[in-house]
Amino acid sequence: MPPKQRFSYEDVVEAAFAVVRREGWQGLSARAIAKELNASTRPIYDHLKSMRHIEEEVVKKALTYFVEFISRDRTGDRWLDQALGYVLFADQERHLFRCINDEKHIQAQKKFARTHWDKLDEQLSADPRFKGRSKAERDRIRIARWFMIHGLSFLVSNGWILLPREEKSVLSEQVGMPLLDFLRTANQALYDGFIQSVEQEDPSEEP
Repeated sequence: MPPKQRFSYEDVVEAAFAVVRREGWQGLSARAIAKELNASTRPIYDHLKSMRHIEEEVVKKALTYFVEFISRDRTGDRWLDQALGYVLFADQERHLFRCINDEKHIQAQKKFARTHWDKLDEQLSADPRFKGRSKAERDRIRIARWFMIHGLSFLVSNGWILLPREEKSVLSEQVGMPLLDFLRTANQALYDGFIQSVEQEDPSEEP
């Protein structure tokens, strides 16, 4: 009878996640996972049959953590908190940010992303700016904001923009305002612009 394994499926996923979080995809291997668990490589595949399966589980876990991270209350304004959390995640969890945005794992990202998109949408349901708006209208505004915020976060994660450690320091000389002020301004401008476009399309529709 083979010896009883000392770790579970969840332990393997957690170990793989820890490796990617610390070293990125380039550090992930069965040997690295085994080292994280202080075990041999053979039991790893008893739980997860291939590295492709392991990588998909890491993407799933990284997306779950990403949503938890950007959902934290930082300013008391949920719409602003989501944007701020997105940028801070790109800065503080650079390997995980790349993990959920790289081309190689795009199918796994798409597989799990919709659930998380809907969860973040639910958080905005009580916001007076979105209350009474149709899901199509909310999605339109949120997607436009995603285009903007993801671009900034990508620049941050790759070192093109270094976030200041002082909260009141400017994001960059070109922008000339702190990160929070920039996000608040961009958030409002996007919201106002898209609400205006919606009302112009159907002047009879009340907000």
